[in-house]
Amino acid sequence: MSGKWSHTIQTRLRQLLEPRASDRDEAFRERIIRSSTVILIVLGTASFFSTIFIYKSEWGLISFPSVHLVALALCLGSFLCVENGKRMCAGWLLALAPLMGASGIVMLSRDIGIASGVFLGFATFALAPLIATLVLPRSSIYPVSVVAAILYGVSQFIVEIGDLQLIGVEPWSMFISVLMLLLVEGTLLRQLRVEFDSRLVAMSESLRQTEQAKEQAEAARVRAEQADKAKSQFLANMSHELRTPLNAIIGYDEAMIAGMAGNFTPKQIDLLKQIQRNSRRLLGLINDVLDLAKVESGTLQAVLEPMEPHVVINEIVDSVRALADERGIQILLDISEDMPEFIISDSRKLEQILVNLLSNAIKFTEAGHVAVAAELDGDEYWTLKVSDTGIGMAQDVLTYVFEPFRQVDGTNTRKYKGTGLGLAITKRLVECLEGTITVDSELGKGSVFTVRLPTMPIPQHRKTQTLTMVKLDIR
Repeated sequence: MSGKWSHTIQTRLRQLLEPRASDRDEAFRERIIRSSTVILIVLGTASFFSTIFIYKSEWGLISFPSVHLVALALCLGSFLCVENGKRMCAGWLLALAPLMGASGIVMLSRDIGIASGVFLGFATFALAPLIATLVLPRSSIYPVSVVAAILYGVSQFIVEIGDLQLIGVEPWSMFISVLMLLLVEGTLLRQLRVEFDSRLVAMSESLRQTEQAKEQAEAARVRAEQADKAKSQFLANMSHELRTPLNAIIGYDEAMIAGMAGNFTPKQIDLLKQIQRNSRRLLGLINDVLDLAKVESGTLQAVLEPMEPHVVINEIVDSVRALADERGIQILLDISEDMPEFIISDSRKLEQILVNLLSNAIKFTEAGHVAVAAELDGDEYWTLKVSDTGIGMAQDVLTYVFEPFRQVDGTNTRKYKGTGLGLAITKRLVECLEGTITVDSELGKGSVFTVRLPTMPIPQHRKTQTLTMVKLDIR
């Protein structure tokens, strides 16, 4: 129960001290005013009750209890002003409270001859410039210090000292000493306030610049996303526009080679075949750009359906054997016996993944072989490895080999041509099938690409539909 009350009190106190101002500087001053008024009210109330019940002070128009009440009233007024948003008025009332209290303490102490009260009054007067430094404009620090010194002098001279004589302490010497001390205090506090304000301005400027930089960065990010989206859309449109006439060129060329346009000499047929090869190569490059545009625009989606991995992989390997035979490269195929008869995947994307890896391996292998291996990896995954005995890659290349438009040799005189999109597209296709791809390579000793795919990748938004489809196909 006590813990609950303690938590409630702490919550109420935090709400009480929480500033309402939105401006950072004003919120700081408001927090100082709120906390100072609460402290002064608590301490003043304790002093008020001790004056009545411990020191047995009598009531009067000018008495210790009435001085306490005036100071408490000023503190309470300061709190009410800050609650109503009048922070400047609250600051002046808060600075006036110790001045009024100290004046009363000094006059009453001199009247009844209490030496400690005379010196305690000076300490209370010194509190006013400190409060002014915290909650008022810095131009007010000197005036408050001077007013405090004047009030101290007035309280010294207006009342004759009582029965207790302070030997060696003359009113004028006390006044001059206090005046000098308060002015020194005001000077030091003003210099401190100047330094604090300059730091605060610098911090505010730094925060403003940070916010401005953040806004500029966000705007640049939005513009970059829009530009990237426009670029992807442009690439997709241009790829479509380029593929249409290119397919027509390939079709006409095939018809001419087949003799549908008449007979040609062997030299002419050879030239037509050169057109055919280069046109198909160009079509392959355009298809790579189109695939990348689809990936970046987010339109690439997997069509999941039951497929036979043995059949699909064999067909893909057979389709590239001619390319390997032209280079004198042997293709080895090893499908493990533990591979399931059916898996759930996108056969077209799997075909593109394997064709890309095989084409890449054959292109960079001048002698030796390219091996394809498929095996089950646990209950939910299977792996597809494509290894070669080609030129391999240095270790630093492995950090960017899957990035688009990046190649091991990016110079214009490089031996192996291409856009540098094949592996980037392959990685995106693998990720589309919820799999991973890694590479292990050593310069001069070949490379090994390992694709790890789930046997049944089911996206969350298509889970019910896919499971139903699989159940129907298995029947």
